[in-house]
Amino acid sequence: MVRLAAICWAIWKSRNSVCFQKKVIRFPTEIICLACTFLLYWTELQKIGDKMALEAGTEALKAVALHFHPRERRAGDVGSLLLQ
Repeated sequence: MVRLAAICWAIWKSRNSVCFQKKVIRFPTEIICLACTFLLYWTELQKIGDKMALEAGTEALKAVALHFHPRERRAGDVGSLLLQ
């Protein structure tokens, strides 16, 4: 339930930033990382066993999101092929 709440809260906060602060969300991974931030903050409110599982799951989710997040290209990279 905590995971769902964090995702919903991240979507809501992102929507407010877009509507009221005119922020541009360029990648969906930004919302996932924001949800991970909420989850890590909220782990302190969980029982010990749940806390450890939530921390591990959050770190795994963040790692996957960052893996798929496009990397910024620098001005010198124009016309070059970036390999991972």
